Amino acid sequence: MRGLALGFALLALQAADVPPVDTRPPAPTRPGLSWEEADTVARHLRRIGRRLRSGRPASKDTIVVTERELNSFVNLSLAEEIPPELSDLEFQLGQDHLGARGLVDLDRLRDKLPVEGPAPSFLSMLSGTVPVELGGRLVSADGLARVELETIVIGGLSVPPSLLAQIVSFATRNEERPEGIDIAAPIALPWTAKSVRLEPDRALFDFY
Repeated sequence: MRGLALGFALLALQAADVPPVDTRPPAPTRPGLSWEEADTVARHLRRIGRRLRSGRPASKDTIVVTERELNSFVNLSLAEEIPPELSDLEFQLGQDHLGARGLVDLDRLRDKLPVEGPAPSFLSMLSGTVPVELGGRLVSADGLARVELETIVIGGLSVPPSLLAQIVSFATRNEERPEGIDIAAPIALPWTAKSVRLEPDRALFDFY
């Protein structure tokens, strides 16, 4: 599940393809999303791709992605890339802080977990689609970033990071990744960026 959305915010920006205008699905009715803002991120991606293919650095300047642009790009341009267990994603960017909200389909998620253990025991107390809220401090340097989780709430219940790590690990296992995703591991920044700084309502990707 890409780290239940926190890691997904950074990983999603590594995507290089966006759907053509004439094949886009209608924008959802949820306020705050727009194709115009999603296209701003897409233009960054196209420009960066051209520079990298020509052997130049990805960018001479800091690239700024606003909170609205990030949410629009992830929910519209990357809609098909979002894991089926997740929906209605919303990211919040604060001073060195990354937050995420969304809905998780526990019935789909439960099918990917072992029958016994802390994770299935916890999820047995919940059912259906429930809200998830995550928050943590973003630390970034040398082309990597990681989130030090501070708040994890699933279906109104507080969850320790170790339990969330187990859920994500089991839910993301496949042939290419037999151990699943480690949400505590650093994430490679997109676009060959050296670091990312978070400020209220925006993320700044630095390259030098």
